[in-house]
Amino acid sequence: MKKGFMRFMIVFLLFFSGACSIVYVDEICFETTGEGGNLVLDIDNFSLFH
Repeated sequence: MKKGFMRFMIVFLLFFSGACSIVYVDEICFETTGEGGNLVLDIDNFSLFH
């Protein structure tokens, strides 16, 4: 039981830190270039579909 909880906490912390770092980098890009801030995948931006 304790090992399962520790594994869950490790996976959760890794996922949470990764998600926070993506949001942090996106905010930095928005502040410096004005091109960040949109975390939604937009299929219109792919050159394959034009």
